[in-house]
Amino acid sequence: MTEKKIILPPKPEILSPAGNFEKLKSAFLFGADAVYFAGKNFGMRAAADNFTLEEIETACEYAHNLKKKLYLTVNTILRDAEIPEFKQYLSEIKAMREKPDALICADIGVVSLVRDMLDIDIHISTQVNTQNHLACLAWAKLGAKRIILSRELSFDDIRLIRENLPDNIEIECFVHGSMCVSYSGRCLLSNYYVSRDANRGMCAQPCRWKYYVTEEKRLDAPLEIQEDMAGTYLFSSKDLCMIDHVDDLVLSGINAFKIEGRMKSAYYTASITNAYRIALDRFYESPYNYSSDKNLRLEVESVSRREYDTGYFYGSPNLDAKICGSPEYIREKAYLGICVGYEKENKLAVFEQRNKAVLNQKAQILSPLCTGVDIVIDSLFDEQNNPIESAPHPFMIFKIKTDIQAKKGDILRGGGE
Repeated sequence: MTEKKIILPPKPEILSPAGNFEKLKSAFLFGADAVYFAGKNFGMRAAADNFTLEEIETACEYAHNLKKKLYLTVNTILRDAEIPEFKQYLSEIKAMREKPDALICADIGVVSLVRDMLDIDIHISTQVNTQNHLACLAWAKLGAKRIILSRELSFDDIRLIRENLPDNIEIECFVHGSMCVSYSGRCLLSNYYVSRDANRGMCAQPCRWKYYVTEEKRLDAPLEIQEDMAGTYLFSSKDLCMIDHVDDLVLSGINAFKIEGRMKSAYYTASITNAYRIALDRFYESPYNYSSDKNLRLEVESVSRREYDTGYFYGSPNLDAKICGSPEYIREKAYLGICVGYEKENKLAVFEQRNKAVLNQKAQILSPLCTGVDIVIDSLFDEQNNPIESAPHPFMIFKIKTDIQAKKGDILRGGGE
């Protein structure tokens, strides 16, 4: 029997989140082809550190020196009073020596302004909820190069969209991270409860809160809604994780794997980006022999998250709402430090502290294109090479003796066998 020939499309881009410059550097170091980020205004993650105009230009220079790309989010829905400020914002971007490679937009008026004021690619945000090829074609007529599809689509939906689009219209999908329990970007609960508009970058994530039911004559005795025979956590969505299905993602025809998480840590960005980078490269190196790797699954399970699920790629939201069995986060391995150097003569790896490291602690060193390597911190020193019992102070320099020649940017984390 002849083996079915696999026709590989061009390798998809790995697109990672950056809430600040440290996360941006981690994303690129650990394998991202591109990073999406926001300025101080007009982005959908207002609580992230985000970037000033000067930092946007610096970030663009940094990325382009690495031959990487940067996409700036301007995907809030504008109100009329904000239009003059937004025009000024675009004028300031236009004046930059180095500009973002694309702007991610959700408002049709914003799309028209960007098209008229800047010579820059336009990507259509998932906030728009694009779910068919006709909508993709309509956005393309308005100037869009890429459409970020709704999270609620299945592989069958995505393949049909791809088959009905010319190659020059790109499609992008989220492959990892938090999901909205409502259709993406259409939640009203945040505004209702705390006057923080989810469609303007200020979502308080009320879908992650605990909810109770009450009986009208027993208002002082609320019942917590739990995942059991009596009910469920109504709004608490599982996190998306497609690390075991990179082959299906590629063959669906999408052009970019998008990782959610601008609010997460630099360690999260590095670990998740690294896992998808390894998996994607392995599939392209040997598509006929490719299989998921349990070590990569362990990598994506090492970060702060909720229960994982494959989202709606294999089924419709009306059949399975992907609700968590528990509203609590599963905590990540402790991010102990980032490598700033290695002293070969003393076999000392030098780290800048992120969380407390302790003598005789089990740990791992994570390097780009590798999974975590187990070590034991059996020798711990301060910056002057004095023996210490722990490294408790934020951003202090500490050293550990190891034969592993750690490189700048490598991560030291808790854990190990």
